[in-house]
Amino acid sequence: MKRIIITLIIGLTLSAPAMAATAFWTGRMEQAQTVTYQIVWNCEYNYAGNTFWRAFRGSCPSSVEVY
Repeated sequence: MKRIIITLIIGLTLSAPAMAATAFWTGRMEQAQTVTYQIVWNCEYNYAGNTFWRAFRGSCPSSVEVY
């Protein structure tokens, strides 16, 4: 019985799809320097009315996946 329950839990965990959403770039970007002295772009993104920043070494992608 214990083995069946464990198998069922593992099966449900592995079959559950990952739910991701898409956040879109607001057009705001700022140049910054990391603690390792690399130059990056801080890019502002909007998802469901909430804004947040992510750093990229290259240009800002027009959208990013959020979990």
